[in-house]
Amino acid sequence: MGLMQIPRKIEYALRAMIYLADSRDGVANGDAISAHEQIPKYFLEKLIRDLIRSGLVRSRRGPGGGYQLARPADAISFRDVIEAVEGPIMLNVCLDTTNNCTLRPGCRMYRVWEDGQRALLDVFSQATLKDVAASMPPLGFLKHPTALQTEVEAKP
Repeated sequence: MGLMQIPRKIEYALRAMIYLADSRDGVANGDAISAHEQIPKYFLEKLIRDLIRSGLVRSRRGPGGGYQLARPADAISFRDVIEAVEGPIMLNVCLDTTNNCTLRPGCRMYRVWEDGQRALLDVFSQATLKDVAASMPPLGFLKHPTALQTEVEAKP
């Protein structure tokens, strides 16, 4: 059975944005984002350009430069990020008002797609970068499981 799956492009963009939301000084360079989030650098650069163009990220030049969120993390939703890199979210092509589906007037599935679309947009609109970044310890806090085990064993 096939899965309905979020495209890698969206996943990478969200991971990069959460990384920026979680950055202690608010700025991170592309190499750090790429390495920590395991995003190919060339792909990250394309995503960052889309995020800058949409007003979600800005770049800082010079020493200590890099990328930072252009708005507070609580003012950037998953929907904002997804639409910045992919365009409008559409659960099914028939929900696009420019699509002239000849089956729509009597389509028995249309209401289900419409309800699903509404629910999906609601979830993505309510999930903010701040909420997601706050759901885990800050970057650098997590250690490799073997390091934690060694620390536990070393305690008297």
